[in-house]
Amino acid sequence: MGLELARSQSPVRLHIRCENCLRESSRLLEPPPGAELPDDPCALAEEGYLDNLPFFCGHCEGVIGRLFAISGGKRYG
Repeated sequence: MGLELARSQSPVRLHIRCENCLRESSRLLEPPPGAELPDDPCALAEEGYLDNLPFFCGHCEGVIGRLFAISGGKRYG
């Protein structure tokens, strides 16, 4: 049962580009217990997973990032 729970919680990696210096970074987003995260940016936004997710560029200290790719998670459709 523990294995089933671990398998159903698949994290996604968010690939983010700083709007100021255009450098790319990534961040791991863990799903809440018992949920699976979609790998579609629109679905993530609609389900509220991206609300209040802070961004801080370690290179230029910019605070605006643009999500350009997602890897991992569950595919819908």
